[in-house]
Amino acid sequence: MALQVDNPIWLLAFIPVVLVLFLYVKDTSMIVGARKIILVAVRATVFTLVILALAGVHILWPIGHVATAFVVDRSHSVATHEQTALENINDALHLKAPEDQAGVITTGAEAMVEIPLSDHVNSIEAFETETNPAYTNLGAGLQLAGSLFSANDQGRIVVMSDGNENIGDAVRQADYLHEQGYIVDVLPFSSVYKDDVALSSFNVPENIYLGEQAKLSMTIESTIDTTSRIRIIQDGETIINQTVDVKTGTNQLSFSHLVSSAGFHTFKAEITAAGDQVIENNQLAAYAETKGLPHVLLVEGKPEAASNLEAALDASAVRVETIPTELLPTELSNYLNYDSIVFSNVSAHMMSEDQMTMIERAVKDFGVGFVMTGGDQSFGVGGYFKTPIEQLLPVDMDIKGKKEMPSLGLMMVVDKSGSMSGAKISHAREAAARSIELLREQDTLGVIAFDSVPWQIVETGPLDDKEAAMNKVRSIIASGGTDIFTPTAQAYDQLMNLELQRKHIVLLTDGQSATSLNYQEMIEDGLADGVTLSTVAIGTDADSALLEEMSQLGNGRFYQVINDSSIPTILSRETALITRTYIEDDPFYPKIAGNSDWNGHFENGVPQMNAYIATTPKGRAQQMLVSEKDDPVLARWQYGLGKTVAWTSDLSGEWAGDWPAWANWSNLWNDVVSWSLPQYETEAYQVEQTVEGNQITLDVTAPDSDPSILDATLISDAGEEVEFNLQPKAPGEYQGTFESNEPGVYFLQLSEQQGDEIVGSFKTGIIVPYSQEYAFTPTNQRLLEAIATSGGGQVIESIDGVFSNEGLAPRYDRQNLFYLLLTLALLLFLLDVALRRFRFSFAFLGNVNKVRKEKQVKQSKATEQRSSQLGQLRQASKKKTERKPVETKEPIQPVRELSEKKPVAKQQPKQDKPASSNAGESREEKMARLLKAKNRRSK
Repeated sequence: MALQVDNPIWLLAFIPVVLVLFLYVKDTSMIVGARKIILVAVRATVFTLVILALAGVHILWPIGHVATAFVVDRSHSVATHEQTALENINDALHLKAPEDQAGVITTGAEAMVEIPLSDHVNSIEAFETETNPAYTNLGAGLQLAGSLFSANDQGRIVVMSDGNENIGDAVRQADYLHEQGYIVDVLPFSSVYKDDVALSSFNVPENIYLGEQAKLSMTIESTIDTTSRIRIIQDGETIINQTVDVKTGTNQLSFSHLVSSAGFHTFKAEITAAGDQVIENNQLAAYAETKGLPHVLLVEGKPEAASNLEAALDASAVRVETIPTELLPTELSNYLNYDSIVFSNVSAHMMSEDQMTMIERAVKDFGVGFVMTGGDQSFGVGGYFKTPIEQLLPVDMDIKGKKEMPSLGLMMVVDKSGSMSGAKISHAREAAARSIELLREQDTLGVIAFDSVPWQIVETGPLDDKEAAMNKVRSIIASGGTDIFTPTAQAYDQLMNLELQRKHIVLLTDGQSATSLNYQEMIEDGLADGVTLSTVAIGTDADSALLEEMSQLGNGRFYQVINDSSIPTILSRETALITRTYIEDDPFYPKIAGNSDWNGHFENGVPQMNAYIATTPKGRAQQMLVSEKDDPVLARWQYGLGKTVAWTSDLSGEWAGDWPAWANWSNLWNDVVSWSLPQYETEAYQVEQTVEGNQITLDVTAPDSDPSILDATLISDAGEEVEFNLQPKAPGEYQGTFESNEPGVYFLQLSEQQGDEIVGSFKTGIIVPYSQEYAFTPTNQRLLEAIATSGGGQVIESIDGVFSNEGLAPRYDRQNLFYLLLTLALLLFLLDVALRRFRFSFAFLGNVNKVRKEKQVKQSKATEQRSSQLGQLRQASKKKTERKPVETKEPIQPVRELSEKKPVAKQQPKQDKPASSNAGESREEKMARLLKAKNRRSK
C-alpha cells in the first residue's frame, strides 16, 4: 500500500496552520488545562484533514492480477490456423490465476470482440464472429484490444498472425500501447501454402478506335502445371473463351478483339483451373473508351412500339440499338455505353428498382440522355410514381385536377403470412402506402391483411387522413398461414353495396390456398356490381394459375413478380389505371408553349393527336407543346449532367394520330434525341491511382491551372454512389481517397464548374483489384518483430507466461480519500464547537487527574509531618536548656526506667505545651498557605 498526493502544493498550508496553533497555545486568556490541550489537538487534526483532502491524497493498492488480450488474425492467409489459435488460447487459459482476466479479439478487414475481458473466461470452443478475410488489419485489432483494458489493468496483448498486414499500421499502434504501459507480444503463424493459379494482371488500351483490333493481355502466376479456361467478357457478353496450358511460374497471354461499337466499355477476365485452391484471385477488370457515332438505346414495352422512331433516326448519324424491356442491363457500365436512352411505352413493373436507379445515376452523374414516350404502360399508368425514373423526368406522375376524377373505391388485400417476411412484406407495405398517396381525399379505401385469418388494417370508408392510413399500412408484420378466399370475399362484401363509379380490388400474395371454394361465383357476383379484380403473384411458390384465372374473371390484370422491388410500381400502376382519367383520349391539336429552338418545326401547324397521358410539369421544366387542358405533351429539362425529355403520347400512331405521318416527324425526333446527347466536351484530365489495402487514392491533374471548381462523383458498377471527396492540393492538382472491399470497375465523373455553370466534364474508370491477401506471400517476420519491439514485448514461441506480470508496469487501484477526510474533519469541527460551548468532565482523563491529586496530598502530608517533627525537636531542645537541677534522695534510675514512668512522661510535655503549641501552629498555618497557593498556580 502507498499514498499518492495529486496536489502537493496544498501541503504548504501546514505552515500557517502551525503558526496559528502556536499563537493559540501561548494565549493565556483562553481556556487552560486539559480542555485547552484537547482543543488544540482537535483543531490541529481538523486542519490536517482538510489540507490532505485538498491535496488529493489517495491510497494506492497494488494490483496483482494480469489482463491479457489475444488478437487473432483470421484473414485468408492464415485461415487454416484457426484451430491452432484456439488450442494456444485454451492452453494459456488453463495456466492463468483465478483473478487474471482474459479477452479475445479477432481481426480481418476489421476487428471484432470475440470474448470481452473477464476473469471468468476459462476456455473458448470456436470463433463466433464473422470477419472479412479479404484483408489483414492488425492495427485495428491492437486498438480494440487496448480499449478493453481499464486504467488500472496490468495489460498484455498477444498477437497471433503471419504479419502480412495490408490495412492499418500495427507498428504505430503497438508503440502507442507501450506508451500506455502495456506490452505487445507476438506469436508467429506461418502463411498457408495452397495450389494456386492467379490472374496477376489484365491490360486493355484505355482508348480504342472503332473497328480496331484491340490487344487484350494478361499475366497468370501459377504454383502448379495445369489446364486453365480463359474467359474475357465485354459489357456482359463473352468475347474470348479458350482453354490454355498453364505452367508453374509466370505465364503471359494475349488476345485480339475487334471493337465494333463506340462508347464506354468494361472488360472482365476470368480463369478457372483444375487444382486451383484459391478462386478469389481469378478475376480482374479493365475498361476502354471507343469514339464513334452517338449510340442510342431504344427500349420497347411492346413489340414494334418504336418502329417509327427507329425509321426516323436511321437517316441521321445516330446508331440505334433496340431491345425489349426484359433485356435491360443490370450493370451501370452497360448504360454508360450509350449516349442516350429512349423508353417507348415501358411499364415500370417490368424492371427492378436497381435498374431504375442505375439509369438515374447514368443521367445525373454521367450525362447520359433520357427520353420517355407515352402509351398505356407509361408515365403514371405505368407505375412510375415515386420512382427514380420520375425523379429524372421533367414531369410528375401525379396529376392536377383530381377533383374531376370519378368516385373511386379501392380495396387492397395483402398477404402477411410468414412466407412474406423480409423484403416481400417491406415492399408490399411500401406499395400500399404509395397507392394511398395517389388517391384523393374522400376516395373510398380499405386495406385487409391476411394470414390464416383476415385483419382489417384500414376500415373501408372515405379516406379522411392519408398519413394515418399510411402509418397503419406500414405497421403490418408478417406471420401465420395463408387463407386467400376469406379476406377476398370480405373485400367484395365491403365494396359491393357502395355507390361508387369505380370499384376495384388488388389481391397480393406469395402463397397458395384452398381451391375447392367457389371463387368464380364470388368474382362474377362482384363484377355484376361493378367490382373488378387484379391479382399479383409474388415468387414461384404462389398459385399463379389460380391468381391469373381470378384476374381474368374479375376483368383486371395479372402480374407475376420475380423481383420484389417491382411490387410498389405494380400497385401504383393499378391505382392509376382504375381512375382512367390519367388517359386523355379526346382528339385535339397540341399548342406551342413558349419559344424554343424546336419551334421551327411547327411553323406550318401541327397534326392532330388522339390521346396522351396526363402529367404535371415540374417547376424548372421547359414545355414545348401542351394540350388543350394545358397538360404537357412535349417537355424537357436539365437533370444533373444529363438532359431528359417527356413525350406524353405514343410513337406508334394509335395515340399520336397523324404525327408519325407528318413531314417533320423525322426531323423533330432527330432534334429531340440530339438534344438529349451529352453536351459537354471531354477534357483530358490525368488520373493516377494508388492502392494500399482497401484504400484507393486518386491524384487528378487538370489540363490547365484555371481556377475552376472540380466536382467528382464516384459510382460502383452496381449503381451505388461511393463516398469520395476530391480536394485541391495545388493549382490544377487534386487528390481524393475512397475505400472499397469489393474489386471491380468504379466510374469517376469529373465536372468542371465556373461559377454555377458546368463548362467541361470527364469520365473514366477506376479499377480496384482483388486484395493482396489472396496473393501468396511468406510470413512477414520482419513486421512481426517490429510490432513486438514497438510494443515492448518479444516474439514468443510458446504461449506460456502470457499471464505473467514480468515486464509490466506496476498498476495500482486508487482509493480517493477526499470525501472521507472531509467527513472526519466536519465531525471533529462539530466536536470542537461542543468543547468550547459546553463543560464536560473528561472522564477519559480521570486516571491522570487522580494520580496528580494523590501526589499533591502525599506531598502535603509529608510537609506537615516534617513541620510537626521539627516543632517537637525544638520544644525538646528548649526544655533541656531551661531545666534546673533537683536534689533528690532517690537513686538515679536508668534512662529506660525513666522513660517507662508514665507520670513523668505525661507531665513533662504538659508543662511546655502552651509555648510549643503556639510555635507549631504558626508554622503549620504558613505551610498550609504556601501549599494552597501552589495548588492554585498548578490549576
